[in-house]
Amino acid sequence: MSVTTGPHIGRRRLGVLRAFSAAVAGAGLLFASACSTSGESDESADTTDGASGGTGTVEVFAAASLNNAGDELAEAFAEDNDGAELEFNFAGSSKLVQQIEQGADADVFISADEENMDAALDLPEFDGAEPEAIATNRLVLATAPGNPAGFDSVDDLSTTADFRLAVCADGVPCGTLANDYLDEREDGGHGLGPSTVSEEANVSDVSTKLATGEADVGFIYSTDAKALQENSTDGEVEVFDLDAVEPNKYPAALTTAGEDNDAAAAFLQWLTSDRARGILESYGFGAA
Repeated sequence: MSVTTGPHIGRRRLGVLRAFSAAVAGAGLLFASACSTSGESDESADTTDGASGGTGTVEVFAAASLNNAGDELAEAFAEDNDGAELEFNFAGSSKLVQQIEQGADADVFISADEENMDAALDLPEFDGAEPEAIATNRLVLATAPGNPAGFDSVDDLSTTADFRLAVCADGVPCGTLANDYLDEREDGGHGLGPSTVSEEANVSDVSTKLATGEADVGFIYSTDAKALQENSTDGEVEVFDLDAVEPNKYPAALTTAGEDNDAAAAFLQWLTSDRARGILESYGFGAA
């Protein structure tokens, strides 16, 4: 698997050209023709029985929160599809839509919410696309390792002084969810206490702020919080659920370029398989 943050150029295409001729007269011609027909039928049957999906390269534009699962998804898909390769471009969902609109070479788009997928469906690059939800995720409030601000619950957002909060930029799914949650708290008389708020391009950047101690708390997905807890060597990472926030669905769809790529179609179908779901669940994603 390869990972990039820019547009991709080129896609391998696989084609097969067959030709045969016969120059035998009389009964010999009939015999040769019969043998050729039988051989082709047997070969066709063998190819059909052995097929496991498309082969080649698939350009996958995926929400940043799928980054941790990317390697394992790519390895498993390659095993199931004759070595087909996934090339991932991870970024905030709104940024990915913008890149595709500007001409980036994408076969499959996986959004972290339905809103950005709806925006993608308005583009000619998704003409006729039929998105399918492949997973769910949930926004949480997580602390930096060691919980330097001493948070005991989400209510400390209103009572703790001089803490550093990291959120995704508005328009990115994790940012939209976080800002909606904070607006509801403020409407209920529970605004933020004295704090410094930094906006990051995507949820991976918020997680990095927490991991490096540049933020005390941050709004990230449960999948990112799980990875943060597992990789922390500087103390425990506290995670607080946000009961008022509904899980967001992750829809996936083919672009018009992807519709012409057998491997891309195979990948989209494979994402709903038991194996793919098992991998996603192991990283903390919920069932769609």
